[in-house]
Amino acid sequence: MYNVVDTYYAGDISETALAAVGLSFPVFLLVIAASSGLSRGASGLISNAIGARKYEDQQRFTTQSVSLANCLSMVLTFVGLMIASPIFQFLGAEGEFLEMANAYITPIFLGASFFIVGGVCNAILTSSGDTKTFGSVLVVGFFLNLVFDPWFKDGGWGLPAMGVAGIAWATVLIQFLGSSFLMWSVIRRGLLKVNDFRAYVPDLKTWWEITVQALPATFNIFSIAIGFFAINWFLKRYGVDAVAAYTATTRIEQIALMPTFGLYAAIMALVGQNNGAGKISRVRETMWFCNWVGVTVNLVMAGLMFLFSRELMGIFTDDQEVIEYGVTCLNVIAPIHWSYILTATHIAMLQALKRPSYGFFEAIARKIIIPLPILWVLVVWLGKDIEWIWYCNAAINVLMTAVTVLYARKVLNELSA
Repeated sequence: MYNVVDTYYAGDISETALAAVGLSFPVFLLVIAASSGLSRGASGLISNAIGARKYEDQQRFTTQSVSLANCLSMVLTFVGLMIASPIFQFLGAEGEFLEMANAYITPIFLGASFFIVGGVCNAILTSSGDTKTFGSVLVVGFFLNLVFDPWFKDGGWGLPAMGVAGIAWATVLIQFLGSSFLMWSVIRRGLLKVNDFRAYVPDLKTWWEITVQALPATFNIFSIAIGFFAINWFLKRYGVDAVAAYTATTRIEQIALMPTFGLYAAIMALVGQNNGAGKISRVRETMWFCNWVGVTVNLVMAGLMFLFSRELMGIFTDDQEVIEYGVTCLNVIAPIHWSYILTATHIAMLQALKRPSYGFFEAIARKIIIPLPILWVLVVWLGKDIEWIWYCNAAINVLMTAVTVLYARKVLNELSA
């Protein structure tokens, strides 16, 4: 919803600003991938340690996750600021388009530590069964973003107008406030040692354990960025309006997929703890319930997305060509939206079972190996209409969902044997 609000106010500036935020989103996902990947890796290890009643391991993973998060954020800030502009130029951005993309992404990388440390604090809370605190932080942050975005964008009350950069600075400020509160909550509940600085000295063995769990999840999310890079590279052949339309449709999809994020957190905590305790029947119960709830809710959300696609696109832009591109995309994607839910829940289960490597291979296949040659043939060689990009993505998602569900069930059956 942060991204939805950011996209809305970017569209209020201009179509170029809307496209710039869309172009920045794959680079933004570098921060999200690092934050979520580390969070999921830490959560899987901490929750399993809790379930197995190995409380020394729980504290070790907790403190070292915070230590690793601080180191990773510094590296990401440096690397991100170095590579962002060249990536935008490779994707065809120039002039005002390039300036706006850089203006938006620079604050995001400068504030990377707030995203990553906040994510680790959320992992610590989620592993112990507390998903409400992070949920509350996100809800409050969303409403603050509704106020801060237009204020920072247009100026007033002592602030200069910052345009698209102001939209990014608003997000960074809210992340700072949120991560500070989450850290305070973790410390207040005694889930993180603060009186033993030696516990935070990098332990390379523990860092490696966390990294092994985190890398597949990180790449799984980063593959979304790769997918965006690829799609935007092909879409630029259809003009900036096509890029702007794709930006808006992805935000609409994010709204429809919100239940997925809640289910992922629930699965990581429940499956991780019950796996650590050796209660595989409870793992099955958790998965059945989460899949049933996720698909049911998503069918409703996808139905609304299909029926009101034009009205939803109209929230972000009044450009008719952009709207038409977006409506076509949503009408193709909505009927197969359930596949996103089933893929996400089963990958979460594998992560919680400490079998994260499948997520790495699934991401490579779904975002790189399968789509890139097909899109090259359809768009570059055959010169097909833009609709073929949407059809290609839909078919690949359904295929990979089937493979993921079958593999996850195989793993669960082996554990039950």
